[in-house]
Amino acid sequence: MTTPVDRWPDAALLLVGHGSSRIATSRQVTDRLAEALGRRGLFAEVAACFWKEAPFLSLDLVASPTVFIVPNFAGEGIFTRELIPERLGLTGTHSHRDGRHLIYTRPVGCHPRLPDLLRRRAVGLCHHDGLAPEKTSLLIVGHGSRRPGTVSETPEIVAAALRATATFADVATAYLEQDPAASLWRDLVSAPDILVAPWLISEGMHASADLPGLFGLSTPTGGPVALDGRRVWLMGGIGREAEVVDMILDHVRAAQAII
Repeated sequence: MTTPVDRWPDAALLLVGHGSSRIATSRQVTDRLAEALGRRGLFAEVAACFWKEAPFLSLDLVASPTVFIVPNFAGEGIFTRELIPERLGLTGTHSHRDGRHLIYTRPVGCHPRLPDLLRRRAVGLCHHDGLAPEKTSLLIVGHGSRRPGTVSETPEIVAAALRATATFADVATAYLEQDPAASLWRDLVSAPDILVAPWLISEGMHASADLPGLFGLSTPTGGPVALDGRRVWLMGGIGREAEVVDMILDHVRAAQAII
């Protein structure tokens, strides 16, 4: 947890979400996290901004001489590695622009405690619904990318960490925009009971419509749904949990320490 010395009174925190021009719920997780960070009073300013909707990504949203920029994305990808740095003129973890010190952190979804958070959430759902975790499959569904040569590293890292715990019958990965496709879920997991865990921060188009539609649902969470002799539960995105606020602060500390 945060200690009294973990304060940045002369700095701003800019939390960058993807957002959506079509789905109003896409911004909610980023807004909630920014509000929770602001209530802690650790920074001079905390602001949320987005790639796809207003307020759009801009350093003009804050006035502090030091700005921590935190991508509220589920993992590394073209947005975190290329598009956001290009838009803000970042040259690395630490950049200096127009007399300001800009500190760019890792994406929220890359925090090393997130696999255990997902494990605990899934085990809690199993216990609530009378399932034995060791007889239940866990399917992690990431966004993926249509860009040739793109590797979705983060979901694979998370899946490997969860397999190592031997908590579930099996742990598999699938994607919405690359292979193996989430639509092939029946072939990817073995147990009759399946928990589907979206490796998505927010509830935009994918979490609100595309993914639920694969399992006969109309909401981002739900279940059990009976499909082809199996039962499926759809969990919510990873940005929902209160612990994510402390993980964001961990990213801030880690980036600040890099020389």
